[in-house]
Amino acid sequence: MAELDFFEILLTNLSPESKWFLVILRSQKEPINKIQLQELVNKSYIKNEHEKQNFNATPLISSRHLLDIHLARLEGPGLVQVKELGRMRLYSITILGKQLLEYMKTSKHETN
Repeated sequence: MAELDFFEILLTNLSPESKWFLVILRSQKEPINKIQLQELVNKSYIKNEHEKQNFNATPLISSRHLLDIHLARLEGPGLVQVKELGRMRLYSITILGKQLLEYMKTSKHETN
């Protein structure tokens, strides 16, 4: 299987929410905890929706349960790295996650 086939499979199976997580993690200089990640994703998503003239947008990640589901979907294929600091888990994007975003940009896949 070629690398591009692998990326295509990942993009087909990742949810729009998970793609937003990758975009936000790419912009972070240091690992962040999941609550910070949730806040940044929701803020960016709502800002993006307002730019599209959708002023009734609601947060993309509305519960801790959804947050955990989407983070697990990113952890499984190795798109995010998890570092434990005491009881806190800190998230950052991996090289594979960055490569997937580059592929997404060049192959016309977009986050909603």
